[in-house]
Amino acid sequence: MPERRRHVPDEILGHVSTLRVRALTSAGALLARGALPERLLGADDSDRDAVLLPRREVGTSHEGDDVEVFVYLDSEDAPVATRVRPKVARDEVAFLEVTDVAPFGAFVDWGLPKELLVPKDEQIRDVRVGDRHPIGVYLDDTGRLAGTMRVSEMLRKTGGYRVGDWVDGEAWRKEPGLGVFVIVERRAVGLLPESEPHQLSRGEAARFRVSHVHRDGKIELSLRALAHEERDNDARRILEVLARPGAPRVSDASSPEDVRALFGLSKKAFKRAVGGLLKSGQVELAKDGTIIKR
Repeated sequence: MPERRRHVPDEILGHVSTLRVRALTSAGALLARGALPERLLGADDSDRDAVLLPRREVGTSHEGDDVEVFVYLDSEDAPVATRVRPKVARDEVAFLEVTDVAPFGAFVDWGLPKELLVPKDEQIRDVRVGDRHPIGVYLDDTGRLAGTMRVSEMLRKTGGYRVGDWVDGEAWRKEPGLGVFVIVERRAVGLLPESEPHQLSRGEAARFRVSHVHRDGKIELSLRALAHEERDNDARRILEVLARPGAPRVSDASSPEDVRALFGLSKKAFKRAVGGLLKSGQVELAKDGTIIKR
């Protein structure tokens, strides 16, 4: 491992960390963990014992301030901090786009100036520029951050989720007879059961509700809110459309295709929501059966 970065703690490399401004220089701010002895930054080789936050990102920070940064290695393998959040951090997984392919590996865009290398040995299939694949970030044997397509082990984390939680996820792979496996919060896997209607494509991001938590911590997901929340949301959508100038004429006899085009709802959901609106007096039926807003 290059001598110049031996003092950078592995536990902060590739992670978002809160570091303290120990000194301001013409190049930027030297950051270190609060427990780092002051004497280290008084030495001639202080740049080897701290992480540089480039001047353009220092902003109004002063010595002694704590700043939240992501730490990685630049193109010269020197540790550098940034306030920019990458698309994925160490020990996390996310869909990333391939930007270049070389004999020794492929480069992917993870949101930082230096692209992430996925070594050839860490690719489980051939890749092309423009492809999007789930990529995990790890620390290799040389102390560098690298990417891998072997992500299953990284996604075995469970626990911490409760029924009703809303989580961010990306559609991963379809399993016939089960449903679609989803990468949840870049660290776990959830199942969107086959019974759940959806039009998600591979790699598409969405918000999911945790619908079931198994004893082993594995989770099942839904794209729908709880029934009463979903009905209320549908009702609000109908009222918004009916309140527009020149509101469309719609009735119980309207076709499912027309209902979906107008409200983005199934005919069943539409009828359920309209029933609630009629009961609450927020809409009424005209003589011809047309639904109108009061």
